[in-house]
Amino acid sequence: MAIAGLALTLAACGGTTTSLTVDDATYRAPLTDKSAGVAYFSITSSIQDKIIGLSSPQADRVEMHNSVTSAEGMASMVRLDSVDLPAGKSVIFGPGALHVMVFAPQPIAAGATFPIQIELESGRNETISFAQTLAPGR
Repeated sequence: MAIAGLALTLAACGGTTTSLTVDDATYRAPLTDKSAGVAYFSITSSIQDKIIGLSSPQADRVEMHNSVTSAEGMASMVRLDSVDLPAGKSVIFGPGALHVMVFAPQPIAAGATFPIQIELESGRNETISFAQTLAPGR
């Protein structure tokens, strides 16, 4: 189950209407208490903006990461402080690329959603409900 097409419309200063669209918002709970959960989604802003922070009332911390591979073929994750949102273009957070790590999340019931608040440079703050999916092998 995925939450698709969540469109948030806001009136910015000066009466200009802006929108933020989030598609395919899914959350995978950690396999153990010692690992992190992960969230994937696609986000589109009608204006040039930047994600500058993430949080959840159900986790100790939430971070943006990017998966990178070195010239030697070693894969690693790099923590990101911000991610640009070009006006009208989708930015995809998915496996093996940009993604969201959720550290020390509280357990949620099967079928429940996991809330993550997105803080934007423009001053907008939006809470997105991520549909829980099972990790492969569960």
